Amino acid sequence: MLRVFYTFLGTHDQVLLAERRRYDPPAYRERIDRMADDGARSRTRAGLWLLDQLLTAAGHAENTLEHIGFSASGQPRIHGVPSFSISHSERLVACALSDEASIGLDVEYRRLRDMKRMARLLDTAERAHVEHTPLAFFDYWCAREATVKASGRVGLKRIRALKLAGETARLDERDWHLQALDLDAGYAACLASDRPIGPVDLRELSLPGRENTGPHKSSDQ
Repeated sequence: MLRVFYTFLGTHDQVLLAERRRYDPPAYRERIDRMADDGARSRTRAGLWLLDQLLTAAGHAENTLEHIGFSASGQPRIHGVPSFSISHSERLVACALSDEASIGLDVEYRRLRDMKRMARLLDTAERAHVEHTPLAFFDYWCAREATVKASGRVGLKRIRALKLAGETARLDERDWHLQALDLDAGYAACLASDRPIGPVDLRELSLPGRENTGPHKSSDQ
């Protein structure tokens, strides 16, 4: 089963998430305290909260999140827990969990910026497409970023090195399977996996403490 839970942060959520400081996993406490602004701390805590909801939905013990740590490459990991991936951009925070595949997730807010400079990270055909449809850059970027995250080793060199071909990516002499996610019109989102991606349990959640809590949008993609 592949699950993706996500949430959109509102104006008052920084206060709600600051109140959850006591739930910060030990490996994250110093990291969160060092963050430059409240927005970064809120997005990180929201991602961890989503991961906790996913772990519960998958039947893991209540305190599983407390054991989160980091791999040698700096990616978050929990020993004995299937692959997961957290991503956030602007107001959107999302987390994916798979029972049986290595996965990566990336989300990006679609916004116009110096697209020529950013498009240098793409191949020739992709750059030509972005020249005529600038916001398409974020679909390509999410697919590339999700793939390197699924591979377990990230970095711009690896993002440039991979090749996209429809719903697959080629990296490290192997194919990775891709699936775009429709979370919101203003955002691009993509899943990458080392196995074919079947139906995805996709749920939008509300943070605890909001007037309407719990899942309020659910679908399979």
